[in-house]
Amino acid sequence: MVQPEKKALDFYKRQNYTAALKEFLKLDKQLQKRTDILVMIANCYDSAGQKKEAIKYYKNALFRSLKNETAAANLAIIYYEQNKLIRAYFYARLTLLLNRQNPSAMVVLGNIAYRRKKYIKSLKYYKKALQHKQDFYTANFNTAGIYFDMKNYPAAYFYGLRTVRLYPHSQEAQALFADICLEQNKTDEALEVLSQIYAKNKKDYWVCNSLSRAYQQQKKYAEALDMGWKAVTVSKGENSQHVNFGYLLYEVGLEFPFANVKGYAKKWATKYPSNPVVLHMANAIINNTDVSQIDSLFVREIFDAFADDFEEVLKGLNYKVPSLIGKSLDSLFSNLKLKKMKILDAGCGTGLCGKYLRKYAKFRGLDGVDISPKMLKIAKQKKVYSHLYNQDLRTFLDSHSSAYDLVVAGDVFTYFGELNPLFVLLYNSLRKGGRILFSVSENFQNENNYFLHQSGRFLHNRKYVENSLKRQGFFVEKLNRACLRNEGENKVFGWIVMAQKQ
Repeated sequence: MVQPEKKALDFYKRQNYTAALKEFLKLDKQLQKRTDILVMIANCYDSAGQKKEAIKYYKNALFRSLKNETAAANLAIIYYEQNKLIRAYFYARLTLLLNRQNPSAMVVLGNIAYRRKKYIKSLKYYKKALQHKQDFYTANFNTAGIYFDMKNYPAAYFYGLRTVRLYPHSQEAQALFADICLEQNKTDEALEVLSQIYAKNKKDYWVCNSLSRAYQQQKKYAEALDMGWKAVTVSKGENSQHVNFGYLLYEVGLEFPFANVKGYAKKWATKYPSNPVVLHMANAIINNTDVSQIDSLFVREIFDAFADDFEEVLKGLNYKVPSLIGKSLDSLFSNLKLKKMKILDAGCGTGLCGKYLRKYAKFRGLDGVDISPKMLKIAKQKKVYSHLYNQDLRTFLDSHSSAYDLVVAGDVFTYFGELNPLFVLLYNSLRKGGRILFSVSENFQNENNYFLHQSGRFLHNRKYVENSLKRQGFFVEKLNRACLRNEGENKVFGWIVMAQKQ
C-alpha cells in the first residue's frame, strides 16, 4: 500500500473524517479508475453526516463499476434513513443481485417490510441476514422487537438475550430485553438489567417507567409509585408518562388499598393543574364528586394512545357490549316489522358495533362519529360505515337535528356523569318514533345519580337513567342488567337500555 493511501486510511480508522476525506480526494485525482477510493470518499461524507455528497460519490462509484456491492448497499441504507423507501428498496435489490448473501441489503428490506407492517416478511429478511452475519446488531435487535410487538415473548426473549450478550453496552438493547422479561414475569432478571441502566442514566424516564412496572410486579408498591412519579417529573410532564402514571395509581389502588395513591394523585394534580389527562385521572383516583363530565381532550388523548391495541385489550376483558347491542336489535326486529333505518354509531371507536348495525341500516345509512382520529382510521378499514365524522359527540348531535332513526352508544355514556343535557341532544337528533340504544355501567358504590370511579369512568344509578330518559320525552322499552366486561378478577355490570322518542 502506498504511503498516501495508508495515511488516508489511518485518519479514517481514527474517525478523523475531515483529514481522511482530504487525503482520499487527493488520491482520487491521481488514481481516477479506483472505485474503492470513491467509496471511501463517500464513507467519509456519510460518517460526517453529509448525506447528499455521500450519495453523489456512491453513485459515481456505481457508474464506474456496476458491480460495486458496497456502494449499492450503502445507498440503500442512506435512502432508508432518509425515508425514501422506494429508492432504498431499489438499491437493496440491486445489492442482492450482486451478492445474494449481503446482510446489509437484507436488513434494509426487512426494515422496509416492517414499516409496511409486513412483520412475517420482515422476520424472513432479518433471519436471512443472521444466517450470513450472526452478530448483526440491527437484525438481532429488530427481530427481538418484532416478536415483542407480536407478543411472541419466548422468541423475543431468545433474540433479546442474544442481542445483549453480543452488545452488552447497548442500553437500547438492554431496555428492550428488560421489557420482554417483564412480560414473561421474569421480574428479577428485568430489575437487574434496569438497575444497571438506571445507575448510568437517571434521566431516562422510560427506564423509570419500566422500573415502576417491575416493582409493581414484585408488590413493592411504595417503590413502584416513587419510580412512576420520577418517570413523570424526569420527562417534564410528557403525556405518555401522565397516562402511565394514572393507570399505575389505579392498578395499585386495586391491588393494595393501603398504598398512598390518593396522596400521589393530589400532588400530581397540584403540579400539573392545566393538563386534562392529569386532572381527570387524579379526580377519578380521589373520587371527586364535583366532576360531572370527562374532558373531551382527555378522551381523545387516551383513545389515540390506545387505538392500535384497543380491540386486543377488550378481548382480554371479555367485552360484551357490541354483541349485547346486536342481540337487542335482533329482538326488536323479531317483534316489530321495521324498515331499514338511518343509524348513527355514536362514539363508534374502532367500529366494534358496526358489524351488528350494518344489516339494519338502509343503503348508505350507517354513520359513525368519534373524537379520536386514530380510532376512526381503524374503523374506516372495516368498510361498514357510509360516513365517519371526527367530532365531539355533543357538537355533532347539535348540528344533526331529526337526522336518525336510531342512535347507538356502546360504552359512551360512561364518559358523562350528568346525562340530562346529552339526552336532550339525542332526542332532538332523532326522527319521529326514533330510538336510542346504549349501555351504562352500574353504580354499586353509593346511592348517588352517578359516581366517578377510580378507573376514570362514570357509574350510573338505574333510577337516575330511567327518570332522566322519561323527563326528556323518551319511553323506556328495555332496561336489561348484564355483565358488560371484566375488570381484573371482577365482573363489571350495567344495563343495556333501549328508549323511543315520544
